Amino acid sequence: MPPLTHQSLNTFGCYIDGELFVAGGGDSYWDSPPISGSFSEVDKYLGIQGTRYKEDFSDNIRIRDSDINATGDYEIEMFGDNKLLGYRNWHGEMCDYYFDSLTPNMGIVSVTYLNKIENIISGTFSLNLTNSDCESDTLLKVTDGRFDFFY
Repeated sequence: MPPLTHQSLNTFGCYIDGELFVAGGGDSYWDSPPISGSFSEVDKYLGIQGTRYKEDFSDNIRIRDSDINATGDYEIEMFGDNKLLGYRNWHGEMCDYYFDSLTPNMGIVSVTYLNKIENIISGTFSLNLTNSDCESDTLLKVTDGRFDFFY
């Protein structure tokens, strides 16, 4: 697991249903960086994406949240669609999972560090993603997440 840092080290990690997920590794299929993120000081919008590249599959987690203006805890809220992709699995055996407005406690993003002069944002997250069409488990629990990047 990447350490909790506030140095724009471009890190992203968490546990997916108890299994360690650390963005990076392997080769990208689309020349996409394993960690990408943005934070708009004007719109107060945070977008983070961590992709794990493995030999036989790739997957990623996407987090979008708004109204972030300082350090603190922010509940994930839907804006726009009723469902928003939160977990994508390429060439693996897992379903894709979504933020769903009908799911209670979709998740929390805790911004632990926000430096608007040096453009660094860091924090932690936990998510509850769903897919009612998935044959195995309809709930995907993402826990102990952390991120640290330059925006």
